[in-house]
Formats: sequence, C-alpha cells, structure tokens
Amino acid sequence: MKRMPLKWKVTLWYAGMLVVLVFLVLGFLLYNSEQMLRSESVSRLEDMVWDFVDEIHLNGDSYELDEDIRFYEGSVVFSVYDSNGRLLYGSVPEDFPTNTPLKAYGIQEFTGQDDTWTTYDIMIPYGNGQTLWARGINTAETLTTVEHLIVRLLLIACPLLIAVALLVGYSITRRALLPVDEICRTADEISNGTDLSRRIPEERARGEMRQLTDTFNHMFARLEESFAKERQFTSDASHELRTPIAVIRSQAEYALMNDATEEERKEGLEVILKQSEQMSSLVSRLLTLARADSGKQVLRKEPVDLGLAAAAAVEKVQEKAAGRKIRIQCHISPDLTVLGDEGSLDQVLVNLLENAVQYGKEEGHICLTAEREGREAVCRVEDDGIGIAPEHLDKIWNRFYRVDEARGSKEGNSGLGLALVKWIVEAHGGSVSVKSEPEKGSCFTVRLPLGVEA
Repeated sequence: MKRMPLKWKVTLWYAGMLVVLVFLVLGFLLYNSEQMLRSESVSRLEDMVWDFVDEIHLNGDSYELDEDIRFYEGSVVFSVYDSNGRLLYGSVPEDFPTNTPLKAYGIQEFTGQDDTWTTYDIMIPYGNGQTLWARGINTAETLTTVEHLIVRLLLIACPLLIAVALLVGYSITRRALLPVDEICRTADEISNGTDLSRRIPEERARGEMRQLTDTFNHMFARLEESFAKERQFTSDASHELRTPIAVIRSQAEYALMNDATEEERKEGLEVILKQSEQMSSLVSRLLTLARADSGKQVLRKEPVDLGLAAAAAVEKVQEKAAGRKIRIQCHISPDLTVLGDEGSLDQVLVNLLENAVQYGKEEGHICLTAEREGREAVCRVEDDGIGIAPEHLDKIWNRFYRVDEARGSKEGNSGLGLALVKWIVEAHGGSVSVKSEPEKGSCFTVRLPLGVEA
C-alpha cells in the first residue's frame, strides 16, 4: 500500500485543525449568542409584563382594566388569573401546558408538544388579602430561528472553509517542504550518478530547513571526500603492489629459462623472497589500517616498560643504521610504564627509527630520548638528515604519502608507516608531532599517558 505523501499529511492535519478550531469558535459564539438572546428576551418579557400590570387599576376591593388593554403584543401573550390560578382574562397559546404553577417574580420554562415557552408572573395584591396574577408568556421561536440561521450558515460555510483550508494548507506546506524535495532530488541524483560534487541550493531554505540543508551538504561533502580517499587508496595500493609483483614475475621467468645458471636462479629466488617480504609487510599494514577504520583492530593493553621497548627497537634497526654508518645515541629514563599493546608500541618506535635511518645523512647520528614529563612518557626520535619542507609537514601522516617519491619507492617505503604510527599512538590516548627543517633534520615526538604503575 502506497503511503500518503508528507505534504498531504501536513495539509490534512492543518485543514482538520483549522476546521475544528472554527467549529469551536462558532460553537462558542452560538452558545454565547443564545445566552445573550435568552437574557435579552427574559428582560424584555419582564418589562412587558410590568407594563401590562400598569394597565390594571386597583380601587379598594375592586380592580379595573383599561379599555384599550392588549393581551397580545409581538410574540408575548398576556393573561390574568385569580388567586386560585383560574384564568380570568386573556388567553394562552395553543398547546401551552395546562395547570402550570404561578411563581411570583420568577422566570419559568414550559415545554409542550412542539414549542417551548418562557413565563413571567407578577402577583398583584388588592382589597382585604385578595390577589390577582398577571402572566406573560413568550414563545422561544425567536431563539430557535437564530439558532437555525447560525447552523445553516455553518453548513454552507463549512465545505467552503474546508476547500480554502486545503488549498492554503497545501500551498504553505509545499513552500515549507520545498527544500526537502530538493534534498530528495539531489540525493537521488547523487545515488544514481557519479557526480558527488552536487549540493543542495541554500537560497530558499530558512530556519530549520536551512540547518537541514547545511547538514545534508556537509554530509555530501564528507561522502565526496571519503570516496575520493577510497579511490586514491585503491589506486595507491594497486600501484604499490604492482611493482613487487612485476619484479617477482620477471625474476621467476628469468630463473625458469633453460640457459640460466644455478647462481642466477639462486639470485632470482633471493630477489623474489625480498619482494614477497615487502609485499607481506605492505599487506599487513593495509590490513591493520583497514581494521582500524572499521573499529575491529583490537589492542591488548597491559603495563609496558617504554624504556625497554625503546632499547629493543634500537637493536632491531642497528644493522640498517650500521650499513649507512649512522650512530644511534640513547637517553632512556627508568620506570616509564605505560598501559598499551606492546607489539603496537614496538612498531611505532621501529617505524620512527627506520625513517630516521632511511632519511638520515651518511655517517650522521640519531638521538632516541625516552623520559617522563609530568604524567606523560615522552619519546623523541631526532636525526640530522634531509629534513622535511614546511609544505609537506601536514601531509606526511596521510597514507601512501612520500616526500621523496623516488627514494621511498626504491628503498621499500610504502608510505604507510607514519599513518600507522599516528593511529596507534592516538588509540593509546596519546599524540605524535614533528618538527623539521630542510637539510637540518627532523624530530618526531610521541606522548603517551603513564600507566598506574609509573
């Protein structure tokens, strides 16, 4: 079953509430009009009965009615009764109930078969304890006529009112929800196409709709950025994997040639092994970052002596540093215990030291410092190498980004190391930063909160 569009839902609610409100207002007016008419009718009836009494003249034990006295005026009928309630003069309307009680100076209502009457009675004492009663009887026809008129007007105006309410409500709702239509149209065009740069026009949006439009445009911008990063990531990963695969294939083909010597086959296998190790490292880092993005990378945190971890990392890169005649100096403070994943923290230190060796100058030196500053353990890896230009400093944390593309690719640097370092450090509640000057060297600083045992 197809759902009703939001515009029609809001329009019907608007029209319904408006009709209900009008009915309530008209009902209130009808009720108050009836009360006012009734009050005015009663007041008029009392005045007319008193005027009628003025035409009865009392003379001791007798009374006399004016010759021109009228027992009917407008809708009011007058009558005179003795003390026993017997009709002496005048008449009563047809169908008026018989034997109705007389009530001095009081308003009474009596209902017959078809009509309702209002009465007002005045007791007129005369002579020696004798009384006359003057009664005025007014039919409620005037009130009923007004009520019927209002009801007719209501029945005639109601359809017109509903039509106007629907038209006005739909027009207002359509204008109010126009940004929503544009949001839906733009989102549909984006989902059915490839242009993620489309945005929702903001000129017509006001108030909450402007906020909703800004939110969707911000979401579209983030989606565009995410897709762009994904495309770039896929392209970079493909490029990084293509080179070692090509080397492995060429070396395998060369080793399988009939005229290849044993020495050449062995050399080819060594190249294949080295390239496969680089591919394994690249895939491992890609998998770690992918798991980190999806929140599935689990860090097993436990107390770790950062000083021992730093010393172990130096041992792992010592051979590479010796190959370039680089001397590593260590200044490690004792009792630097942090709560973290030992393997991940080791990877952070090894990556920073390997970068320092790779981009340090021949016969230079690297300084590794691990010390306590307040409630933090601070590790610094400083080299005197080629340094990093200012325009690259905020980009080196991006995946596959390399300042020196040719050198990094030649030496097996995938451009994932610093991205991995940043994620690991931040996952431990710490921070990593860099200061660098071209041709003077770089200093990477890692700050981690000390553990409970520190």
